[in-house]
Amino acid sequence: MERFITNCRVIDCTGNSMKPYQATVVIKDGKIQNIDRSEELKAGLDTIVTDLSGGFILPGLWDVHCHPGAMIPDQNRGGEFETEAEVTLRAVRNTSAALYKGVTALRAVAEANYIDVALRETFAGNHPHGLWHKGYADKPLVGPRIFCSGPAIRMTGGHVSNGRIDSKYTSIFVEADGPDEVRKAVRQCIKLGVDWIKLFITGGIAGIRESMYEIQFTYDEIKAACDVAHNKGLKVCAHTGSSEAAKIGVKAGLDCIEHGYELDDEACDLMAAEGVYYCPTISVTQDEAYMRRWEWPEHSIERALSGAELHRKALNRAVKAGVILVNGADENPIADTAVNEIEWVVKSGVSPEQALLAATRNAAEMCGVLDSLGTIEVGKIADIIVTRNNPLEDISALHDIAMVMKEGNIILDQMGE
Repeated sequence: MERFITNCRVIDCTGNSMKPYQATVVIKDGKIQNIDRSEELKAGLDTIVTDLSGGFILPGLWDVHCHPGAMIPDQNRGGEFETEAEVTLRAVRNTSAALYKGVTALRAVAEANYIDVALRETFAGNHPHGLWHKGYADKPLVGPRIFCSGPAIRMTGGHVSNGRIDSKYTSIFVEADGPDEVRKAVRQCIKLGVDWIKLFITGGIAGIRESMYEIQFTYDEIKAACDVAHNKGLKVCAHTGSSEAAKIGVKAGLDCIEHGYELDDEACDLMAAEGVYYCPTISVTQDEAYMRRWEWPEHSIERALSGAELHRKALNRAVKAGVILVNGADENPIADTAVNEIEWVVKSGVSPEQALLAATRNAAEMCGVLDSLGTIEVGKIADIIVTRNNPLEDISALHDIAMVMKEGNIILDQMGE
């Protein structure tokens, strides 16, 4: 099937030029076959023509720091009574709903019981029980592309370890102490099908008996994880609160720093020099209204807001140093918070152009799929969104998604509304 998308303005997110341009985009067999600026293309008899009425066409958005099944940041609120089935259903609903808001790809980093691996395969149509899956081929479960880490690896009693209640959520974590245990934990995650390895190398906002900046893994432990993962072709990201932890982690081989609540010039320069990505999750220390609305524990709110200024400075230092940003919210529901994070990145001083690249091209590059996703270019898979207004002029335009396509299939069409 061939589709002409006409009367649209393309923001291709290649990074060469972010200026929108008028074009007709041709979609065939799930890919972008042509981008014609001449406006002289002629549709065939069987061609479907979709007129966007001057709308803006962009690559689908990415959220590369999410926890689909979790209750962020209060893991214990549901832990006393929820079953694993309920957590799984929340993860399914959370991820599927995100697609309808323009999030066509995400990376889950610390997920219970390898739910993220199962979702990745199911949304891709690769359910392991092949005969069972064929029975539902005409009614597939639709959701974003998922890159997954399974459970995060932490030290015994590490980040988000809250004592007695903590045992209810042990499946979100693997605890390991010393290089040998870390290696085994990484190998177990790889055995069960993950794409990334996630470490907790400092404390954070959610735990009770910790600070955001305390170092919880040694250089040798981090290097052990990176060596095993890299040997298998996987990347490693780490929850990282402080400059010192970031410097240790980068030297040990990390591929992405998550959060970076406090980063000095030396840490940012090192990240830039080594090509380490930065997922700031800036909204987790800035958006008090969100914290209150979702009833964060008071200790988490106080801790987050106390670090808000340092976090903003870290983000702007990283941008100035040339560190590559990627977009990730670390909040739920993903359908709302992925774009909210992009807005907070801009509010914190980053340009709309850089924020959009973080949520498209850069994220695809980090996940190793820039050859097929992340930009509007000929030959790329047609994971596409349409906004009515220009997000480069007002980033909040991303809240008004008029159309979503995944692999050339229209998932949402509100152009007539």
